[in-house]
Amino acid sequence: MNLNDSGRHPPEGLARWTGFLLSWVAARGGEHYERALASVGLKAQHLGVLVLLQDGPMVQARLSERLHVFKPVMVTLVNELEEMGLVERRAHPRDRRAVEVHLLPRGTGRIREAERVSERASEEFFAPLTPTQRRTFHRLLAKLAAAPS
Repeated sequence: MNLNDSGRHPPEGLARWTGFLLSWVAARGGEHYERALASVGLKAQHLGVLVLLQDGPMVQARLSERLHVFKPVMVTLVNELEEMGLVERRAHPRDRRAVEVHLLPRGTGRIREAERVSERASEEFFAPLTPTQRRTFHRLLAKLAAAPS
């Protein structure tokens, strides 16, 4: 391994551990995905909020639960999305203490843009794998994600 590869490959001796490799690849993949989403002015958590809102308005606290994001972080995310004109907060129709977040048409358009860049980013990042390996990897990740913690 030459010095130019030092940031691209895990350090020797650590690559034998699956957990370390998973962490290494996840960090690299996350950085790659974040750069792609930044090209349409979003972060991964922004996109998560927008996609959840496609099924209808949701109380801000519920968004936090669904995305496993601390409530103060969700406030910041919704503030940012509101400033971009992608969502809107409205008083809950039955609970005066709650605030609903609504997806705006511009937010729907941004989801479509994010889908395009996400697809391209995935093609780039997973290029070393065959299409069959990609599908298998995705299925295995989905299985791990669905497993009880």
